[in-house]
Amino acid sequence: VLGSGNSGFVFGENMVERVVVRSVNSGTLFVKTSIVNNASLLRNVTLTEAAAAHISKPGEKILLDKVEVITGEEEEHNVLQINCKLFLFNKLSSVWIEKGRGYLRLNDTSSNECGMLQSRLIMRNQGSLRLILNTRLWGQMVIKRANSKSLCFTATDQEDHSIQVFLIQARSKDAGYLYAAIHHRLVALRSCSEQESDANQIDTESETAFQLLNCDSDEDDEKITQVSNSGSGKQNFSQECSNSSKVFSF
Repeated sequence: VLGSGNSGFVFGENMVERVVVRSVNSGTLFVKTSIVNNASLLRNVTLTEAAAAHISKPGEKILLDKVEVITGEEEEHNVLQINCKLFLFNKLSSVWIEKGRGYLRLNDTSSNECGMLQSRLIMRNQGSLRLILNTRLWGQMVIKRANSKSLCFTATDQEDHSIQVFLIQARSKDAGYLYAAIHHRLVALRSCSEQESDANQIDTESETAFQLLNCDSDEDDEKITQVSNSGSGKQNFSQECSNSSKVFSF
């Protein structure tokens, strides 16, 4: 409630004059206020002047130590990064459940197997940066274009580490780039696995033939040993040589 216009009273002004400090039981009551201690300085000071004086004071600067953030992607090369939504297909209810929204990254790591690159998909939820997708690309992975803005693929679930069906929604251009990059790597992985299977089959056939050759050589060794040890064998051998010489003599 405002008084008369000539009073010039402003609410909150000169609070020092209205502060009452009473001692109870020989000073057991303490009033922790800077207004009472600095009463002589703040007397007859308006709120505007006090606010200006408070703003003009330099604020205390708090220096924070630099913390190194380790994401686990330091030794990987980022190939593609898109902003999208991630959905998980629930087999029981046959509905798509939204896992989150953020940046999906396709990273490559050098591998010595067939000179190929090992790739994986990583996605963190926007804001909290919680990991919602972390799966490697393998030869039996399935990927399909649901429509121009959606991409459906199989991946490893973070919660139970099982193979689930995921779907992402992004811009048509980003979805096309991601599909082409994943498809190219899957084709390379499948061709590498086929080469390994063919090489294993050739090795198996070679080992089988080598085992048969060892068996034959062992039988021949036994025959030679029997012939060399038996005297009749020597006679038979000499008779066969003489007979052969008679046949070829003119």
